[in-house]
Amino acid sequence: MEFIKLKIFTATEDLEPLLMRLEALGVSGFEIHDASDFTEFLESDVKHWDYVGEELEPLKTQETHISLYLTNDAQGADLLSRIRELCADLRIEQSLVREEDWADCWKEHFKPFEVGERFLIKPTWEKAPATDRLILEIDPASAFGTGQHESTKLCLEALEKVITPDCTFLDLGCGSGILTIGAFLLGAESAVMVDISENSVRVARENVEQNGFSATALCGDIMRENIISGEFTVIAANIVADVIIKMSPLFPQLLAENGRLITSGIIEERLDDVITALENADLKIAEIKKDNGWCLVGAGFHPRP
Repeated sequence: MEFIKLKIFTATEDLEPLLMRLEALGVSGFEIHDASDFTEFLESDVKHWDYVGEELEPLKTQETHISLYLTNDAQGADLLSRIRELCADLRIEQSLVREEDWADCWKEHFKPFEVGERFLIKPTWEKAPATDRLILEIDPASAFGTGQHESTKLCLEALEKVITPDCTFLDLGCGSGILTIGAFLLGAESAVMVDISENSVRVARENVEQNGFSATALCGDIMRENIISGEFTVIAANIVADVIIKMSPLFPQLLAENGRLITSGIIEERLDDVITALENADLKIAEIKKDNGWCLVGAGFHPRP
């Protein structure tokens, strides 16, 4: 399968506004290349690497830009058109990348790591170290979700507190399926995964099965299509602030009484907007957590009459 790789060039001070505009379109999984950050890394007294090879030095003079990947199909073409319209005043470079080439370039850096109090995230191609933790195997392939991003870590930590053996779980914007797998490992009885990307739904289904579970996997936009029925004990929406806000009126229809909603993928600047939207949907804020500029909001129903 081929993917469209976009490089969108901008100034360092314009990175955050650009990210917010792209997130509003439903784009996630960015690579941010900021020359100023790399210069600061190279000049710092505390090194995070044992050495910095000479081949890395030219990166100091790279142009600041964002890289992202789109599926090379009708869905990707539609999103590409909207991105180009949104970024009409910026320089964009476009190329095609094979899935195998994309995967191979980052796999060497994806090693087992711990999340929260109970999880060990392990890529499928790595051996797990001896551990008492729950081993979550993942191969995100071309879908978003390795567990390394702050928003995903926050969600997994929240799931540790709310998943029970009789829990029914709904994963909105499932990406690689990592949160559904986490819910199953914690004892969830059943799960439904939803994503607007057909590729993500396929990858999520494969990852869930790799871990020995089975979940219903649906492709569609729940704000436009009636594809979900029933109520769920726990709902996770690890997406972006604008999508969470738009979904907020639907959450009470899908959340079981005394259930818990977990929303994440929210930058700090949009936290108040999300809180207001959830409260306007008659949801009671139960938890707010932050990690490196990213936020999680947990909520439940006000007591029903």
